Amino acid sequence: MATSKKLKEQEPGEELLAAQERAYYKKRTHLLQRYQGQFIALYQGRVVGHGTSDEDLARQMFEKLGDVPFFIQRVEKESTVYEVPSPEVVR
Repeated sequence: MATSKKLKEQEPGEELLAAQERAYYKKRTHLLQRYQGQFIALYQGRVVGHGTSDEDLARQMFEKLGDVPFFIQRVEKESTVYEVPSPEVVR
């Protein structure tokens, strides 16, 4: 009897974050027209905020959404990866 198991189980938040990233790339052409050069925040596949500073945007999203997985990306033709620590890590 064969069974299939994931080699590494994903945390629920990781899958939600990955879904937001997929939504970004799906909407990227439209986002470039409207938000090029700005940072956007995606939650549940929708743009819920935008601005010129990733740190300010992250702070606004934590205040607005709470401790839920959301995706922040600078809208540009060639993507750059940014890591922003959660508020619990920064003290």
